Amino acid sequence: MSREASNGKYQVPAVVGAISVLNELSGTGESGATQSELAQATGLSKSTMHNLLSTLEIHGFVRREANTRQYHLGPALIPLGNEATRQVKLVRSTLDRVAPLAAGYGLSFAVAQPIAPDELRIISRFFPPGVHVGITIGSDYGPMDGALGKILLASMDEAAARKLIKGRKLPAHTQATITSPESLIGEIEEVRARGWSVSHGELNENNAAAAGICGAEGELELVLLALGFPTQLDGDRLDEVGRLLRDTADEVMANAGVALPGR
Repeated sequence: MSREASNGKYQVPAVVGAISVLNELSGTGESGATQSELAQATGLSKSTMHNLLSTLEIHGFVRREANTRQYHLGPALIPLGNEATRQVKLVRSTLDRVAPLAAGYGLSFAVAQPIAPDELRIISRFFPPGVHVGITIGSDYGPMDGALGKILLASMDEAAARKLIKGRKLPAHTQATITSPESLIGEIEEVRARGWSVSHGELNENNAAAAGICGAEGELELVLLALGFPTQLDGDRLDEVGRLLRDTADEVMANAGVALPGR
């Protein structure tokens, strides 16, 4: 039977059940809980609970004490918890550095996070007093979308980025959009060399700069974005803000113990 969350989105019942089990066990401390106790607490049938616990135990997400039959959270959750903690700390460290920039520079700033190898989602934004250059939390951007897209392309393997650029017709968002594959490939090479990207009205009427924050394996973790009207952000100012974002990204990576990319 399907379930819907309060926002109307479909939820897989088995996954919801497994989440309920883990949440319930997280509150039992060292005592743990039996299968019957978990079934009663979650409202799931005994047969469903048996199947959930068996599957979770096989994968190490719960463990059962043989002598008492009490279930506890399993060791497979430890690396997941460690990674979640690291990611939360990385985001918090980033937001703490980006938040003051809006008032200091009179521009709009945002932070985006990859949700797929070729897609970014805005997770936070900061506006200067009295100025709101449009960007929406939850909006998604792809590899052909201005300054953010250029950071995505620069983070990819060079051959993969070339294949992606040449394998499709480049969309013309505005008259300023780069629609020549070779021109875009050349610009991506510059982004890799200097550590930030720019967009001169290539996605909409605004100008923008962006820089990426990478993880220990070189994977793209977050992207910093600054945007403003052409009268606010152009020429030398655009390069200045690009360098600012790059330096801010480098600070976040250094604080997280990540080796800075060679440029």
